[in-house]
Amino acid sequence: MIAALALLLGLGALLALRQPAAAAPTLAEARRLWLAQAPPRYKLTIIQQTASSTCDQEFLIDGTATVALDNDCRQPVSWTVPRLFNWIAELERERTRCYPDPTMCACRGTIATSVHYDTDQGYPRTIVYEWRKRPNLTSLAYYRSLFDRSFPGCNRDGTGGTVRYAITLAAEP
Repeated sequence: MIAALALLLGLGALLALRQPAAAAPTLAEARRLWLAQAPPRYKLTIIQQTASSTCDQEFLIDGTATVALDNDCRQPVSWTVPRLFNWIAELERERTRCYPDPTMCACRGTIATSVHYDTDQGYPRTIVYEWRKRPNLTSLAYYRSLFDRSFPGCNRDGTGGTVRYAITLAAEP
C-alpha cells in the first residue's frame, strides 16, 4: 500500500515537472524568426501536389535575385520566403469570396489554410489550402446559372480541391 502511494506520488511529481510542448509559430512569429537569421543566399524547393498532378520548382535566391533551376509547374519564377509569407497572409485574409465576381455572386468560394513553419528558421515547410465552391442560394445569379448555361455556375469549371505545397530550404555558400 505504501509502495503504491509512493509510486503515485512519484508519477505525480514527474507529471508536474513535464513541460508542455512548444506551440507552433504563427505567421508573425515565423516572419520574425526568418528576418532574424535569413541566409543571404539559399535554394528553395517547392513541390506542389493536387488530386490530379504533382510538379516541382527549384529556385536559387541570392539577395533580391531569383533564378529558376527547375520549374515543372510552368509558373512564373517568383517565389522567395518573404513572398511565401505574403501569399499565406493573403490566403488567411480572404476566407470567402464571390464567384465568378462580386457583382454576380452565384457561388461562394471558401478557402481553408493550414501552414507548418520550420521552428528554427521560420520559413513555411508545408502549406495546404483547400478551396470549394458552394451555391449562393440568396443570389438570383445562382438561379440564373441553373437555366442559362452560358452564365457561370458553381460546377462549370470544377468545384475546388486541395493543394499541398512541400517546401525545403538549404543555405548556399
